[in-house]
Amino acid sequence: MAAKYLVFIILLLVFVCGCAGESQSSQQQTPQAQQTPLKEIYLENNDLKVRIYPTEDKKVSGVITVKLESLPSKATKLLVAFVPQGFKGSAEEMYNNPNVIIQWIENPSAGQDILIDTSKVKNGVYNVGVSATYENAPESNPWLALVQTQVNVQN
Repeated sequence: MAAKYLVFIILLLVFVCGCAGESQSSQQQTPQAQQTPLKEIYLENNDLKVRIYPTEDKKVSGVITVKLESLPSKATKLLVAFVPQGFKGSAEEMYNNPNVIIQWIENPSAGQDILIDTSKVKNGVYNVGVSATYENAPESNPWLALVQTQVNVQN
């Protein structure tokens, strides 16, 4: 149980600090691409490649998809977290908060889709994080890779 709390504390710190983020390809756009709203967000870090869609720039509504394009070969678990910006609370509060969506994916695979129903949360800015880990990972450094971004829920 203590390991579960430590994992969420680490995840929460990463969200607050913004230590991992969007890949360069999603931030550097051609002038023409800047005129067209982005329909997808691409994230990449240490062989973890994720695509989030549909989006209108960074606005989302309804059910969105987090697609695993690729993941580290050692990964056996994936944590997908959808947390309101500025959330401060314990792991227990995180699990019991209706505006937080936490999904643990056992044995994830490339091409897999994870659905997040944003209609179940309040409108506002949310951190979306995807973290890859493995069975018996050390508590001091459990993540193989982590990507995150922010979206604005407008239902």
